[in-house]
Amino acid sequence: MSYLVIARKYRPQHFADLTGQEHITRTLSYALDQARLHHAYLFSGVRGTGKTTSARILAKGLNCHTGITSQPCLKCPSCLEIAAGNSLDVLEIDAASNTGVDNVRDVIINNLAIAPARDRHKIFVIDEVHMLSNSAFNALLKTLEEPPSHVVFIMATTELHKVPDTILSRCQQFEFRHIPTDKIYQRLRTIADAEKINIPDEALREIARAGAGSLRDAQSAFDQVIAFSGGTIALDDVTASLGLVSAKTLGDFTEAIATQNTSQLLALVEEVNARGYDLRNFSRELMAYFRHLLLIKSGISTAEILGVADVEVTRLQKLAAHFSEEDLVRSFHLLAETEKEIKDAAQPRFALELGLVKLTQATRLQSLSELIEKLSALETRLLDGNGGASSPSSLPSASLPAAGKPRVNSFTTTPTAPAVASKPKAEAPTPNDWDDLNLPALPQLPKMPAALASPAPLKPAAATAAQALAPPPQWDNEPPDFPDLDLSSDGAVEDWDEPHYAARPAVRKPTVTPMASRAPVMSGEEVPAICRELETRKQHLLVTALEDAQVTYELGLLRITMASDDVWAKRLRDATATFRDIGMHLFGQPLRLELTFNSEVATLIQNEAQSRAAAHEQAKQNPAVRLLLDKFKGEIVNVRAQTASGNA
Repeated sequence: MSYLVIARKYRPQHFADLTGQEHITRTLSYALDQARLHHAYLFSGVRGTGKTTSARILAKGLNCHTGITSQPCLKCPSCLEIAAGNSLDVLEIDAASNTGVDNVRDVIINNLAIAPARDRHKIFVIDEVHMLSNSAFNALLKTLEEPPSHVVFIMATTELHKVPDTILSRCQQFEFRHIPTDKIYQRLRTIADAEKINIPDEALREIARAGAGSLRDAQSAFDQVIAFSGGTIALDDVTASLGLVSAKTLGDFTEAIATQNTSQLLALVEEVNARGYDLRNFSRELMAYFRHLLLIKSGISTAEILGVADVEVTRLQKLAAHFSEEDLVRSFHLLAETEKEIKDAAQPRFALELGLVKLTQATRLQSLSELIEKLSALETRLLDGNGGASSPSSLPSASLPAAGKPRVNSFTTTPTAPAVASKPKAEAPTPNDWDDLNLPALPQLPKMPAALASPAPLKPAAATAAQALAPPPQWDNEPPDFPDLDLSSDGAVEDWDEPHYAARPAVRKPTVTPMASRAPVMSGEEVPAICRELETRKQHLLVTALEDAQVTYELGLLRITMASDDVWAKRLRDATATFRDIGMHLFGQPLRLELTFNSEVATLIQNEAQSRAAAHEQAKQNPAVRLLLDKFKGEIVNVRAQTASGNA
């Protein structure tokens, strides 16, 4: 007897033997047991998932001599002939070889009226039915809709989208799913035990993974490995014979990426290339491995869903700890781009190496949310250090007074004179000690006398003798939190025994100079100034909106009268913050908006525009203006009426 390949030798003969399609076997078994039979079935799904096998089992259940059953006897002539593929009443048609309407007419339509030769039903099994031509499908329509009572159609296809809807609506549809890797492994283990093949679980799982959801592909790969190694198979035999990248190698690559070990990564690429692996297929395998890591990171750690062994799940969990979900998604996209580049690259190895090095660099990137958090924290520290702090400890160290250095207060940039040295009872505090002094907050200081506007620098005091101080200037209002001290004598500071001031260095009262003010906007020029500021800020649409409205300014209020509440009015309302900022910039106070609507404003604006145009034309007629325009190549921007004093 000639050798029979594993896929045919161990082909399921009962619905119970079918692997990974429980939802279909349950439905068809109940239909057979209850005699609720349809006249047309359509099986769809990827290759090697059991479509043709299910069609044969269904045919056995319909024509078994024991009666219609979900458990055919497998001993009667009908069951044996169907299993061998030579039954007269079960016709298997390859639609890829019989695509035309003539083939359908000769093989199917002309035989419909003929009763079964021996069995209960005449069954037509049409494989790859999507290959039929449109004319052939049209010829089947009437037959599929109302076939003779003894005829059953069972059709199978791997491309359901190519079957016309008119055919689909006349059939019961069953979709065959990808078979989980763990179930393929269990089926292969049963076959290995029956064939007395010595193979470890990890090697058998690699064969199951090579099937990619197809049991027939996995069985064919198992046949190939047995031919390569014989009765004893090791993991290296599987990877060598099938050209697979083992899970251990993929884990080594991932570990090198996680630790950013570029030299080890390139050495592994050399190893993969030396073994003759297809680099594009390798990149796909690595993408699948990163998909496993992402599932682990998302909380899914069952071996059935991952399709790997339990030992490999433990390693995946350890590797996933090195990555964040953002890192894994970013790495997956980079691998997808690398796979595309390998396809078109003249040197696929170079493209793979470059893509893997990019992966090592991608793990160093920080997410946008982390950067935003760091910027927010930095902004908070800067704000806390520059204003509003209630204690000196919240200020930057540069703003704290140091002994022997001029103090710069927050009111002026003019340094005050250093404190006069006396016989201190304690060492002067350092900036870090100021938190313990419980100093009261300084109130708003009154205006200084003119005599202190430019104080003369004082000479530094000697360490052994105190220098006499001139009488302090008279303040308009003495701050309530400064003690009334007479500093005209040397002993004034020494004899003052206030405990919380004993270690505090003498500090002169700060001088206040007025803040430099911005050049004021001339009265009547507020609206043009606002428009110019909008142009500076690239807010051209807001300028256009103001040009189509009547605009007046009065004490921080910008009154805008428009013809209707349209998109321009909405844009102005949305720009409230911009106008408030412009008001602070130009006038030192927020600029408020007041929008009103008047249907007559369009006429007023048009009249104003005509008046401005007439004024421009009148100005151009002036000889002096024409001379200036010709001499300096200028243009007239604005024309204002001459006042009574003669100023334009």
